[in-house]
Formats: sequence, structure tokens, C-alpha cells
Amino acid sequence: MEKISQVSLRPASSSSKNFFMNPSTSLKGKRALVTGASSGIGRAIARALDAQGCAVALCARREDRLREVADELKNATVCAADLSDEDQLIAAVKKANYEMGGLDILINSAGIARQASLINGATSDWTDMLQVNVLALAQITREALQYFPESGGHIIHLSSMSGHRVPGRGGFYSATKFAVRAMTEGLRQELRLEGNMTRVGCISPGFVDTELLDEYFQSSDNAQAKYESIGYQILQPEEIADLVLHQLTMPATAEVTDILVRPTAQAT
Repeated sequence: MEKISQVSLRPASSSSKNFFMNPSTSLKGKRALVTGASSGIGRAIARALDAQGCAVALCARREDRLREVADELKNATVCAADLSDEDQLIAAVKKANYEMGGLDILINSAGIARQASLINGATSDWTDMLQVNVLALAQITREALQYFPESGGHIIHLSSMSGHRVPGRGGFYSATKFAVRAMTEGLRQELRLEGNMTRVGCISPGFVDTELLDEYFQSSDNAQAKYESIGYQILQPEEIADLVLHQLTMPATAEVTDILVRPTAQAT
């Protein structure tokens, strides 16, 4: 009888695995524009990118806060702008391009969150959220793409779990975040039709310990601090920054379209 050879069931060595893997994307020397960089998630992302060797352009309304962040970083440019003003927004993108000699990465982290209901919410709250969360994101993306390399770059939008399901309060805020998800996919498809290999992704967090979350709960009829309202440990901005780095450093052949992340104790 013919002898049957034994087949090894041992896992492949790490070297053989790496042989078949596409290389990860290095961020060293890349040029990134981060909106909402004066606090919270945007600030954490700017710090994380700087630590990876990126030049970072910091964009937000509060110039004094941006300069404090810039003082912490090795290679930062302050591009202050009120994102509800299109002229200021365009000028900020132009400055980022001029100071850094181009753009490779755009992180749209700026946002406004208010509990302005659809039944009796203030039009001013609706307008502010629509302007910053939706229109400014579209405008700054359009402007930044002009300065991306022909080989493509990477754009990441900060959405929210509220862009995947509608919470009991804040229906208009949720609508703006559903729009962010739609624009993420719309942009991805438009770029591919143009032969542009810029990768587009989104991160949709649950509750994160930020000033934005403070504003969200303070804008309700029964204003409370976020910790009183939530009652469990929530995500930290640095955890979201780690996910941004994960998306950016994936091999160029892989595009992470959306990441949903919530505190373990968050039920919905």
C-alpha cells in the first residue's frame, strides 16, 4: 500500500505570512489637515499623526486653542477658520497647502451636537449643525482634493453612531450624521469614476468624552453633565485617534469604509 505522507498542521511562520501581505502605509512625511483640532477627537488625532511623523495643519475656530496644540507638536501649522464661513474655510485650506507643500490626508473631525428636536427645535440650532456637520465637511473636502497627489490620498470623516440609528432625542443631529455617511460613500464612488484612488473612510463612535458631548447634553431641556446623563465609562478621544491611524496605515490596496465603535456598556 502506498505510504501517505503526513501533512503538517502547524501554522505558517510569521515570515511566510508577511510574504503574502501587502505592505502597510507609512505616515512619515505625510501632510495632514485636521478640522476640529482645537479639542477632543480632532486634537487627539493631530497628536497621533504628529507622533507618526506627519506634518499637521490644525483647523478650528479658536486660534488661541490651536496655538496651544501646535506648541505641543513637532511640525504643525495653525489654519484658524470659522467653518460656517466658506471664505475662511477656503483660505484655511489654501494656507495648509502653501505651508506644507500639498496635502495627503484630510480628517474631517469638526462637528456640532445639540439636542434640537424635530418637533420644536430652534431653527438656529438646526442651521448650525447643518452648516458645520454637512456643508462645511463637503466644502473643505472639495477644496482639499485640489491639493492631493495624483496617486491619491486619504480622507476620513468623523460620523457617529447617530448616523446608523436614530436616538430618542436629537433627531436633527442624527440626520446630519446620516448625511455624513451618505457623502462618504458618494465621494468614494465619484473618485473611482474619475480614476482617483484616494481612499475614503468614516468612523462612527458612540459616546466619547469630549466638549461636544458636554454641549449635546447641556442643550437638552433637562441639562445635565454627560456623566450624570450616561452613567458608565465612555470612550476617550485617544481611542478614536488609534482607529484613525488603523485606517490610514492599512495597505493601499485596502479601504476601510466605516468603523462603528461604542463604549462596551452602551446598549444602543
